[in-house]
Amino acid sequence: MNQFNLINSTKFTTPLLTFQYPKLLELDTKFSPDGRYECQGHCPVDQGATLADQLDKFLEEHKASLKAQSPTTKFKLTDLPWGYNETNGRPTFFVKTKCKASGIDREGKAWSRKPVLFDAQGSVVQDRSTLDGMWSGTTGRISFIASPFYTAAIGAGITLRLLAVQIIELKSQGGNGTDHGFSAEEGWTPSASKKAETIPYNGEASVEFDPLDF
Repeated sequence: MNQFNLINSTKFTTPLLTFQYPKLLELDTKFSPDGRYECQGHCPVDQGATLADQLDKFLEEHKASLKAQSPTTKFKLTDLPWGYNETNGRPTFFVKTKCKASGIDREGKAWSRKPVLFDAQGSVVQDRSTLDGMWSGTTGRISFIASPFYTAAIGAGITLRLLAVQIIELKSQGGNGTDHGFSAEEGWTPSASKKAETIPYNGEASVEFDPLDF
């Protein structure tokens, strides 16, 4: 059992990022049997500097709090879900966010959730199938909760818990015609054989998260 009091979690929003292998529609079950959603992305270092400073400060507050509670303990720091690397030979700032899709709360009740998705205008995406095939190269912003944790076995660290994503420019798996040298011509289109469906809007959208889930 963790005998330490942890500092409060804090909400952040990223600058515009280029996503890498976003898992926002289909669950990733590789590391979590119940499945989880993931979204990671990168941006030029100068554009990510403010968020990087905020997260670094949050980490230092977490470390200082643990040390103040146990000055003689030597704490191990886990790998962080943000930092710097190179993308296409250029230095970039990156963040990695995730959230579990389901679980059981303290009272034994089952819960489930998925990240809320917004379009470029800030409206909730009601028909998530319009994002089918979302792929690396999609640009957008991520809203997440930075949650501190500590266990003797794993160490001290910060989890970035995915809350919501705003899609600014959608890139689909396989790209589009111009990516392959094709141009627009008269001929067949899906709209010629199928009318667009009207998606009802219920006006409701919410995000729930378990503050102990990390």
